Amino acid sequence: MDKNRYLIGLSQSPQTQFGKVDFAEQPEAQRVFSSIWAIESQVNNGGFLQYFESDDGETAEYAPWALKTIGAARMGAIALDAVNVFPSGKPAADAAGRQAQIELLTAEARSTLERLDSAFMAYPDNLTDLLFAYVCAHPEAFGPAPS
Repeated sequence: MDKNRYLIGLSQSPQTQFGKVDFAEQPEAQRVFSSIWAIESQVNNGGFLQYFESDDGETAEYAPWALKTIGAARMGAIALDAVNVFPSGKPAADAAGRQAQIELLTAEARSTLERLDSAFMAYPDNLTDLLFAYVCAHPEAFGPAPS
């Protein structure tokens, strides 16, 4: 079974609420999936700055916890370090607010984010296997596990 292909299909299916239901209104299992899907895709495509600037950045405070929940503790720590670049470790809830915060980041903070981009993209945890296992453990949220 190609777990990555399965997760991609799941993300686009009616079985997930990713991109379909407001993040704040999703139940916990869906929020875990959505926040991990958002951070992974955005950081891989343009780093933490892109993630925070995008609408997906609304998941930023939740993502470190979600990563740790599925067993990706090292990636969760990296995500938490990225969140902590913001004043009081709290990125604004909306993209415009985060953009304003980003414009005020120091060169040192931006350098930290670049370092964290590399650390995250090195995949110190097997995110595909961990997210797949999480989805399989929550059939009430995602449907029956694939065979």
